[in-house]
Amino acid sequence: MAFAAPAPVLAVGALTDINPGLTLWTAITFLFLVAVLSRFAWGPIVKMLQERERTIREAIDAARRERAEAERLLAEQKETLARATREAAELARRNQQEVELLRQELTARARKEADELVASARGLIGEERSRAAAELRGMVADLAIEAASRLVTASLDDRAQRKLVEEYLQQLPVGRA
Repeated sequence: MAFAAPAPVLAVGALTDINPGLTLWTAITFLFLVAVLSRFAWGPIVKMLQERERTIREAIDAARRERAEAERLLAEQKETLARATREAAELARRNQQEVELLRQELTARARKEADELVASARGLIGEERSRAAAELRGMVADLAIEAASRLVTASLDDRAQRKLVEEYLQQLPVGRA
């Protein structure tokens, strides 16, 4: 068997060799690709990026506005709460003053009414005492007149007079003695 001769190897350039034809076609393809991309793709891509940038910017601005609004509302709410707390404290203080004034007024009125009742009772007691004293004077006078009339009618000795007075006292009703 005979050995066949090896096939001739085509000369292939090394990796660092520059091939002018290949370089030319690569440049033409690149320029064509750049022209096609700039004509059909770059415009929409740039427009889409600009739209995205605008959307993000608007979202950031809206977030800033909402944050500022939230901070403003929070400050208003804190102020409203502080005002309500002050008003509640003032109302409680005023109510306490009104209650104290009412208590003092009612105490003074009750004291005045009590003093009037005491004065009225003292007046009634005085009147009753005067009436009782007058009635007692009348009774004493009646008793003295009756005793005197009996003594005058019966001129008696000491023992007889004592007996006469005792009999008279026994004849008196129980309420008068």
